[in-house]
Amino acid sequence: MNQKSTTSMLVQRFKVYCLASRPWSFSASFTGVLLGSALAWKFQSQLNLVLFLATTVAVLAVHSAGNLVNTYYDFINHFDTEKSDDLTLVKGLMSPAETARCIASFYVVGVMAFVIILALSPVKNEQLLIGLFTTGVLSSFLYTGGLGLKYVAMGDVLIVLTFGPLTSLFAYVILTGEISLWVPAYAIPIAVATEAILHG
Repeated sequence: MNQKSTTSMLVQRFKVYCLASRPWSFSASFTGVLLGSALAWKFQSQLNLVLFLATTVAVLAVHSAGNLVNTYYDFINHFDTEKSDDLTLVKGLMSPAETARCIASFYVVGVMAFVIILALSPVKNEQLLIGLFTTGVLSSFLYTGGLGLKYVAMGDVLIVLTFGPLTSLFAYVILTGEISLWVPAYAIPIAVATEAILHG
């Protein structure tokens, strides 16, 4: 196999991985990061571009992993069919094992970005930041993995709490080093809009 063929094959696999991560859904989590960052600027005049970018990478990586967890468990549990929206595994574009490796890779990227955040954030209570990040990671997994909250009519609750309040507060704490209960309140419209899109 020549170099051109190898490059073409790698590009094709990269496209498959990108589409499997459902990039069109990223606005749900990125909007929360933008809101938290805007509130950090409004209330504390704090906006560190490196921290903002690291936060964005961490949140989008965990979101991508969560999307692939959803793909994996919907397929394993026989919920996905030829009529489903997500045909990644149904059509064999990726294997379950390949999907699991992608999930792990996205979580690793998220953790690496979080390590940068811990090193640069002004937050004094690192346990708070670790708790928020861990909650986000668990939420992305437990939606369909583990407890499978989506399958027992608890997925909507998780979505409302995660996409909006959690991501906004996460970004705010990272940039300011402080916690504010006003931030989740500001994020309610984002959470409601995300929930409406999910039902749509």
